[in-house]
Amino acid sequence: MNDRLKNQLAGLRNGIDRIDQQMLRMLNERMELAKEIGRIKVEEGLPPFDPSREDTIYARLSKGNPGPLSDDALRSIYREILAASRVLQHPLEVAFLGPEWTYSHLAARSLFGHSAHYLPLPTLDEVIDQMIKGLVHVAIAPIENTLEGGVTHTLDLLYEREAQVVRECYLEMAHYLAGKAESLEQVARVYAHPQTLGQCRHWLLHHMRHAVLQECSSTAEAARLAQEDPTGAAICNLFAAHHNELNVLAPRIEDRPGHITRFFALAQHFNPPTGHDKTSILFAVPDRPGALHDALEPFTHHGRNITRIETRPSRISIWHDLFYADIEGHRDDPEIRQSLEDLEKRVNFLKILGSYPRSDPFRPIRFQMEQVTPMTIVPKAEIAKT
Repeated sequence: MNDRLKNQLAGLRNGIDRIDQQMLRMLNERMELAKEIGRIKVEEGLPPFDPSREDTIYARLSKGNPGPLSDDALRSIYREILAASRVLQHPLEVAFLGPEWTYSHLAARSLFGHSAHYLPLPTLDEVIDQMIKGLVHVAIAPIENTLEGGVTHTLDLLYEREAQVVRECYLEMAHYLAGKAESLEQVARVYAHPQTLGQCRHWLLHHMRHAVLQECSSTAEAARLAQEDPTGAAICNLFAAHHNELNVLAPRIEDRPGHITRFFALAQHFNPPTGHDKTSILFAVPDRPGALHDALEPFTHHGRNITRIETRPSRISIWHDLFYADIEGHRDDPEIRQSLEDLEKRVNFLKILGSYPRSDPFRPIRFQMEQVTPMTIVPKAEIAKT
């Protein structure tokens, strides 16, 4: 490198260093203000987590972002800034379906950053019950995905338990085959969650006919088993592979790229409106012709969009359905409030699950695009997916 180039780079790096010092000073000023807000929250008994405020921050910054920093990168940076602010105010406790490095864990981290305290639990019932008992602030639960539809167990728990939806996120499912072996031919067993096996069935038929497929409880458990088995491999996410020191034998082996799972953050407080919200409800209609049409008519009358509706067998009586629906708007918006009041008069059962800031399903979190410590990718594994 010649002297001219060295001087040019040194000048640019000095400029970056000056900006870094300015950012550090301003970040600490921000943290002092966050500490004062935390003190007031404790004195007034306010919840430590305010998703409406955080989404307002994201929206304001995104609107004023001139680039070249992308909105996704901006959100990742502020996710950690807000997480650090929460730690100074009050460490946020978040329960999720464990073990660590499941997709539920990644969804939790996408919402609350690296600084929150995370509690992995063995069942979804325990995840939600820990929140209801006040042992954690937030519970994370999957609610639907683009291949299998609604997660029925979560819907049943939302019917049975008293919990409020305070946030949602969409997470892209990116599956990797990872293990201790040096080639696909050396793999004798493939560990995976049953749903994950189904999502990679076509690829497995073409490339892993020689291996035994072994079901396990989660993608993280699959990675743990592969870590202990020199001729085993796991279908897991990139973070589970990294934290179990596995080589990536084949990347992105899912049959349908772009598969997305939606997660709820559940808590015991209500969100104020943000102007860009969604409300989720459960309801049951009388057993008569046109009952569902009549139940939904108030939303049409008030011009409110129902973005999703699905049915579940009712827990109220046999051979009756329970309907789940998402509506654009907040329960405190005048049109939504009136629509819900009209709906309640026309149905046998109504439960408002919560109003929360609306996320964009077409811009899911892609954790695999974020930097993790480099790991070995076996050259022979560069196989074209068919």
